[in-house]
Amino acid sequence: DGVKFNFNYVTFLHIASIVAALGLATDSSTTVISSMLLSPIMGPVIGMAYGVIICDWPLIKRSVKIELISIILCLILGLIIGFSTYWTHMAYAWPTEEMYSRSSRHGFLAGIPIAFFSGMGVALSVLDDHVSSLVGVAISASLLPPAGKLGGTLTENTIALWTSL
Repeated sequence: DGVKFNFNYVTFLHIASIVAALGLATDSSTTVISSMLLSPIMGPVIGMAYGVIICDWPLIKRSVKIELISIILCLILGLIIGFSTYWTHMAYAWPTEEMYSRSSRHGFLAGIPIAFFSGMGVALSVLDDHVSSLVGVAISASLLPPAGKLGGTLTENTIALWTSL
């Protein structure tokens, strides 16, 4: 069910992206973690992992497509939030500690297999009725804040380039 790109999925994605971008902009780890709880992008990761487990290639392809579209939408929303908050007092402290902690190359590249294997763990726990670990795994593997941070970084660099001309 989490591998359907429908109205509810897109709405939760928008809400979570906005919450993540504002959490990063205001240096609020609580807000960033809240965005992870709201984020639906763990659904396609679970779909990919489940597809690998049962060798369902159409499910894997659909899950990858939805995940990539979701990350692009998060990036675009990060850009929009970055541009709309750049002119406020929030931007004076940029990049914040939350932005630094979510934007290292090592952390981002390590997050990809973490998200995949966490999705596999969630898929197995759902099949075996051990859903209690679902929330913890989803929080630990969320890709939403790094995607929002990338949008904010692009905003900051674009504005810096424009002002230097």
